[in-house]
Amino acid sequence: MSAPDGRDPDDVTEHVPEILFDTSANIRLRAPTEAGLAELPPSELEVLRLVSMHPGCGILFITEHTKMLQANASATVRSLVERGLLQKQVDPRDRRAVQLSPTRQASQDLQALREVWNKRIKSALTAAGVSEGEYHDFARVLAALHRGLAATADEPLPLAPDAFGPAAPQPPGRNG
Repeated sequence: MSAPDGRDPDDVTEHVPEILFDTSANIRLRAPTEAGLAELPPSELEVLRLVSMHPGCGILFITEHTKMLQANASATVRSLVERGLLQKQVDPRDRRAVQLSPTRQASQDLQALREVWNKRIKSALTAAGVSEGEYHDFARVLAALHRGLAATADEPLPLAPDAFGPAAPQPPGRNG
């Protein structure tokens, strides 16, 4: 049945951006506490997640992808290094810069966090009556959306090759 304006009331496509924002915030809200990471501020968790997806990135990359000021990004990285969650190495291409990578502890913590996120997502989808097959289809579409947004915004794909499934071909001249 159509609404008076002729639109299908079950069509939520015009609200997808808001749904994604709200859903993302809801998933992240309590997950760090459930994964035992409550002591990490959201900014540190975001930097840790970003570095795990882009190992070898530097401070400039973090500032560009988090909208943090360089001083704040540097302080956040310093705190994560002090906590034993990030490693810094001098960038061989520019000795003034650093390359960041997660430590083994960071990888374990992030895996625990992903497990909490996945459990919350699957529980919510089960409550909403979404089948396992529909969930897998949704995950593939979401990964394709991520790759498409990265490609159209000239953003690098995650350097972790299997981060979101098979990578889409990159246009010539991109150094992702």
